[in-house]
Amino acid sequence: MKDKMNNIDEFFQSSQYSFIRMVLSACGLWPFHTVLRRCVIYFTMLLVLGFGLMFQMMGAMEIRHDFFVLLDCAPSILIHIHITCIFIFMIYKLPEIRSLLIKIQKYTLSPKSSEEYKIHNSHATYGRKLTMAYMGIQAGIDLLFVFMTALERFVAPKSEYNASFDEVPEVQSGPEVQSGILYRVNYMVDFDTHYVPIFLHTSVVHVSYILMALTIDVLYVTLVEYCCGLFTAIRFRLENAFEFESDSNDSITTSTNKSYSNVAYSIRRHTEAIQFVAIIESTYSVVLFLHVGCCILLLSIVGYQIITNMEHLDHLMAHVIQLITTLLYVFFFNWQGQKIIDYSETIFESAYNTEWYNMPIAARKLLIMIMMKGKEPLTVSAANKLIIMSYVTFNAMLRMSSSYFMLLRSVQ
Repeated sequence: MKDKMNNIDEFFQSSQYSFIRMVLSACGLWPFHTVLRRCVIYFTMLLVLGFGLMFQMMGAMEIRHDFFVLLDCAPSILIHIHITCIFIFMIYKLPEIRSLLIKIQKYTLSPKSSEEYKIHNSHATYGRKLTMAYMGIQAGIDLLFVFMTALERFVAPKSEYNASFDEVPEVQSGPEVQSGILYRVNYMVDFDTHYVPIFLHTSVVHVSYILMALTIDVLYVTLVEYCCGLFTAIRFRLENAFEFESDSNDSITTSTNKSYSNVAYSIRRHTEAIQFVAIIESTYSVVLFLHVGCCILLLSIVGYQIITNMEHLDHLMAHVIQLITTLLYVFFFNWQGQKIIDYSETIFESAYNTEWYNMPIAARKLLIMIMMKGKEPLTVSAANKLIIMSYVTFNAMLRMSSSYFMLLRSVQ
């Protein structure tokens, strides 16, 4: 068993999927590592991120009596709690992740035609480049957010903040004003005196949370691209059912044998694709549901923050960056769900457009089976088919967040 796990680990390390292995290993989600190694990673993350979230919650407690000030702290708290929940759930789903990765290895090493190899490699390469670009862009935007926050302390000196608060007597006796920090915290020490270590810890905590979320997204995109490659290969085999040599050992191979063998092969691969999508949905159903709910609230709150901080450029830029990041995030996981729908729908079209009228009766019966299965597109949904990831859901999320945004504006 250990040798088998080593072989799988070596396969991913030397294949097009090496990037997904690297990011999953960094977060302790690589299922082929030892339990001890994963537990060490989890314990380290618990110390760093757990204390960061605790200090953040203590900072929010200081301003709990002011709803609109507390609302400014809500996005970061919501993001960190959200990512913590989905990360714990993904740890629970490690057996499913293991199963998905094993299926990828088996298909990659299985005998295929040269064209199918090219199709699989092209989708694997595209998925690798896409995930690297997505992770680089999101991480870059987040680092820009950290830089803009640090710059805020130097652009707006402390004296200006004190002067602005001197105008409002009620706030003067309230909690300490914190500038140049990613989110309000309470480390039970003087903020100005220990600003540098506080800023470094909050930055490490925030970036670590974002990298955890991006790792889960990178796995999602990799699995979706694999499915797209599998559907494309099935289409190619169906559309060229009379050209591939039969897998039988008969000395005489006829065109009817070719078509029957290729249709049977396509049905087997299509069944594998359906099972693969079902495991993806089982793994990401709760994760996507939390994504949808969190992003709707984030878009509403951040949109409200942008409107209320139009006169403060330093605050405004940070909120705009956060809004762009959330919009990219919402679009990306809905886009991947839409790709599953689009690629799975093409199976029916390819089966219909093949030269079925020249096939033997047995091959036609098999073709009807794959057409019946391919008529209904496959989907990746949240909360057990409650919300299907697609462009329609993306539009609905934007409209719903706009409604909550207008509600916040009305109670201001």
